[in-house]
Amino acid sequence: MPRPNKKTAALEAALDIIAAEDVSALTYDALAQATGMSKSGLIYHFPTRHDLLVDCHRFCAERWEDELERLAGGRPASELSWAERSRALVLSMGKNDPLIQLLMCVHSQTHPDFSAQWADVDARWMVDPSAASTDEDNLLIMLLSTGLWVHDHLNQRKLSPANRQRMVDRLFGLIDAPSKHTEG
Repeated sequence: MPRPNKKTAALEAALDIIAAEDVSALTYDALAQATGMSKSGLIYHFPTRHDLLVDCHRFCAERWEDELERLAGGRPASELSWAERSRALVLSMGKNDPLIQLLMCVHSQTHPDFSAQWADVDARWMVDPSAASTDEDNLLIMLLSTGLWVHDHLNQRKLSPANRQRMVDRLFGLIDAPSKHTEG
């Protein structure tokens, strides 16, 4: 397996810092210490702290889309039916991801430059919850998938693996049920 390049290694270290402390702990000094890179080397890759955070969001969004494509048999969203995209989304969101994924999604809402990194992935894989024409079942599948994804980070009583799988299977049942599902 090839070694990650320095920028990728720095982004992974930045996410580790955020996960261990919070976004405010991510400084050039902390990142230099975590990576062994010089501050000037970090500034070469990330001219400002804002650029560093934008790249952290881009990195997370790209990782998520890579996972969705892998779960969809290696195919991009543009080649998939609504049901195939939904199944990949349920598989991805039906597991309990590390807290950093949730932290970055929440943080993305603090600045348009951050949320922009996630917008295209969301648009390719999820229904538009703001559209009046969004199919009710499609919206329900997306909302319940999101609930599975965040549940264990927000509640003291965690879902058992068996209950989590039952909910994933139930969502698959909604996806596979003959109905009026539309692409939107």
